[in-house]
Amino acid sequence: MRDAATHPDPCGASCETADALRALRNLLEAAANEAARIRAGAALGNADRSQVNEAVDLAREAQALAGILGAVPAAATDA
Repeated sequence: MRDAATHPDPCGASCETADALRALRNLLEAAANEAARIRAGAALGNADRSQVNEAVDLAREAQALAGILGAVPAAATDA
């Protein structure tokens, strides 16, 4: 994952931040739905070893994303 502090295109205004948050929320809702489908399918035996490994890798990336988002209050300023 890219270091959030060095992103080449940071949000330049509060409205851009709001748009980015809305986009991320929509993506996370879709990702949660897909994750539930994958888990249910795997419970039925519809996931091979490489797919299980990919799911574990995606979980690690999601944890990294949580770390980036969790650091937002520390980096935020009131404008």
